[in-house]
Amino acid sequence: MDEKQISKRNMKELLEDLNDLDWSVRAKAVFDLKNYDAPIATDALIDKLNDDNENVWLSAANVLKNRKDPRIVDSLIKTLSDKRDEVRWHSVYFLGEIGDNRAINPIIKTLKDKCVDVRINAAKALGKIGDKKAIDALTKTLEDDDPTVRKEVITALNLISPAKPVNALIKSLNDDDKRVRSLAAIVLGKTRSVKAFDDLIDTLDDEDHIVRISAIYALDKIGGEQVVKPLVKALKDPYWEVRSDAASALGKIGRSEAVAPLLETLKDENAFVRKSAVKALEKFNIFKK
Repeated sequence: MDEKQISKRNMKELLEDLNDLDWSVRAKAVFDLKNYDAPIATDALIDKLNDDNENVWLSAANVLKNRKDPRIVDSLIKTLSDKRDEVRWHSVYFLGEIGDNRAINPIIKTLKDKCVDVRINAAKALGKIGDKKAIDALTKTLEDDDPTVRKEVITALNLISPAKPVNALIKSLNDDDKRVRSLAAIVLGKTRSVKAFDDLIDTLDDEDHIVRISAIYALDKIGGEQVVKPLVKALKDPYWEVRSDAASALGKIGRSEAVAPLLETLKDENAFVRKSAVKALEKFNIFKK
C-alpha cells in the first residue's frame, strides 16, 4: 500500500473517531486532523464546533482558526452565546486571532458579558482586529468593574486609535488601579496631546513610582518649554528611577533652563541618576573635550 493510500485510510479512521463516545478519542482525532486540509476534514472539524465536550470543542476551534472558511467565523460567533464561560472566552479569543471584521459587532456585545475572562479577551480581540467601529464601545468599557478589563481596553484603544478617546484616558489617570493609571499615562504620551498636560503633571505626584515614571515618559513625548519645570521638580523624587528618567527627559527636550538643575543632580546619591544627568548635560555641549 503506497503512502497516499495510507494517508487516506488514516483520515478515514480519524473521521470515524470523531463520533466516538469517548471525548478523549474525539479530541485526539481532531488534533490529528490538523494535518489534513481536505474539504471533508474541514467539514468534519466545523461540525465538532457543536460538540458537547469543551475539550473537543476547544481542539476543533484551535485547529480551525488557521483555516480560511467563512463557516468557521459563523460557528464561533454562534458560540459567543454559549452557556459555558470557557467556550465563550475562547470563542472571542479565536475570533480575534482570525481577524474577520464580521465578528466586530458580536464581539462588542461581549464587552458586557458576565464573565470577566470574556470581557478581557473581547478587548484584546477588538484591539487585534483594529476596526475603529469598536472605539466608542471600548471607551465606555473603561468604566468596567475589573481593572484587568480596563487595562486591556486601554491597550486595545492604543492599537486602534489612541488619540480619539483622550478625555476618557485622562480620566483613567485617576483610576483605582496603578496598572491602569500607568498605561493611561503612556498612551496619552503617544498621543502627544497637550490637553492631557495638566493632568499628567498632577500624575507626577502619584503614590506609585511606576505611574510617575509613566507620566515622565508622557511629558517627554509632549515636549516643549512647558514640561521643563515639572521635570525639574521630578529630579527630587524619592525614587531614583524617577529622578533618572526625569534627567534623561530633560536632556532630550534640550531647554537651557534645565542645565543648572542637571548640574545639581550630578551630586545625586545614586550612580544611575548621576550618569543620566551627565548624558543629558552632554547634549548641551557644556563639557570641555
